[in-house]
Amino acid sequence: MAEPKIKHVQTEAGRIAYLEAGEGPVLVCLHGLGGGARSWTKQLLALSDRRRVIAWDCPGYGGSDDYPSKIPTPAQYADVLVAMLDGIGVDGAFDLVGHSMGGAIAPHVVAKNPGRVRRLVMSSTRVAFASRSGYEQRLLEHASMSPEEFGATRAKSMCSPDAPVAAKATVASIASEIRASGYAAAVHLLSVCNNAKILKALRLPTLVIAGAEDRIAPEAETAALTGTIPGARREVIGQAAHAAYLEQPAAFNACLTTFLDAQD
Repeated sequence: MAEPKIKHVQTEAGRIAYLEAGEGPVLVCLHGLGGGARSWTKQLLALSDRRRVIAWDCPGYGGSDDYPSKIPTPAQYADVLVAMLDGIGVDGAFDLVGHSMGGAIAPHVVAKNPGRVRRLVMSSTRVAFASRSGYEQRLLEHASMSPEEFGATRAKSMCSPDAPVAAKATVASIASEIRASGYAAAVHLLSVCNNAKILKALRLPTLVIAGAEDRIAPEAETAALTGTIPGARREVIGQAAHAAYLEQPAAFNACLTTFLDAQD
């Protein structure tokens, strides 16, 4: 099938852009700090034969308007996501994948909407993100580099050294399109995020996916995350770093489908 085209829906927090493909049970994908809806192209194409796959540009990214506040919280972005889904006719339960920053938002979607999320996948993410100095360095990089330089820097950080050239190019291309306003808001969101309490209270099937060579969410972090969520289990994808969904899409998609189909 052809790559899906960007769509838009209006919410109280502004216009939100998204990609979607397929029909059936709904699978919603939330991108990370250096990503966007296009990060999930391999999942949109591969999984749409059995599911309706939806990937958003979070507020301030891609075709989505900036969030009204410059200092949003994960819970506020969770509200925008649900408003977007309501606006496009997803009024029932859905499965949810949160990658990195998306994994900071996803638990709040679950907690604020009991029964709405059937199954949760936490991809290359953490319990807590509060590291102001590290995120301030990201902002400095974005401000001081050209879009192409910034994209290349993020791709080097997010991909393993032996990642396919096409995967690195895609990561770099998506990161190069990030807007300063959206990036600053997302950096603030992460710098104040510690989800330990909310994660301990989750009561739904949960899978943690990790890249074996991930330096952003390394083994110790994903192991701690798995241990924090009651009943969660973890799958580690070899020969992949932070962008496992692009570096090793077949393995990533196999983890998703095995988990989701088993629960069906």
